[in-house]
Amino acid sequence: MNIRSFWHRGVNRIYTEAVQRWNEKEFTAQDGQTLRYMFFPCKKSDILVVGFQACNDAGPRYNQVRTLKECGVNRLLIKDDFGPRQLGVYYLGCKENHAVETAVFELIDRCIAESRTLFKYIVFSGSSKGGYAALNFGIHYQNSVMVVAAPQYFLGNYLDSEKFRPTLEEILGGPVTEKNKNALNHRLKQRIREDTAAKTQRVYIHYSDKEHTYEEHIRALLEDLTAAGVEVHTDVKHYPTHEELKYFFPEYLSSVLEQLKKE
Repeated sequence: MNIRSFWHRGVNRIYTEAVQRWNEKEFTAQDGQTLRYMFFPCKKSDILVVGFQACNDAGPRYNQVRTLKECGVNRLLIKDDFGPRQLGVYYLGCKENHAVETAVFELIDRCIAESRTLFKYIVFSGSSKGGYAALNFGIHYQNSVMVVAAPQYFLGNYLDSEKFRPTLEEILGGPVTEKNKNALNHRLKQRIREDTAAKTQRVYIHYSDKEHTYEEHIRALLEDLTAAGVEVHTDVKHYPTHEELKYFFPEYLSSVLEQLKKE
């Protein structure tokens, strides 16, 4: 990481905290589940970006707030502050009830229905945890575009570690067994296989082929997306650690959005 990147991320953090203070709202779904979110309309744009956050040890934090503002698009940013230490539950739910996931769908659909804009593209974006969520929600919408970076795919395996075991137990609703862990592993995989809108969708994915996520998750994900008929575009780098994606994803997200704006 160079000094410029460090300075840029520091400015982004200060900007995000200030924007959140004035713009964060709360949504209550039909079943009573609440979500925190920010929505920023852009009258000049026919693109809606639904943004999901990555894990952050310092607490839940919206991602790409400044990047998306500079792209000049409509933005719906959703927070995942559930679970132990507020590390999130991958926008699924606690105690195996998937109430958070249901609430996110309701919020997205309400945002689309209440908007005065007929969106040409609905873009689902996120990195790592946010990438999993972007895929999980994006595949349910016709003509959707998913822009992701190094997402986990086999979620049960990934969360079955000392650091994330409490999160895994929170999502599963109890002790981890091979059966329920494998069910979580294959949850997104099964949805991709059953994706009836696959041939109308695009996935833009950034990753490094030198960090562990590629062999453990992304290789199989790419195979399954292609087999399902989703149009896949890749941006491959060669850095060694998963954490480094945060220095590459903002620029990649911006470039894809600029491309979509020209179509």
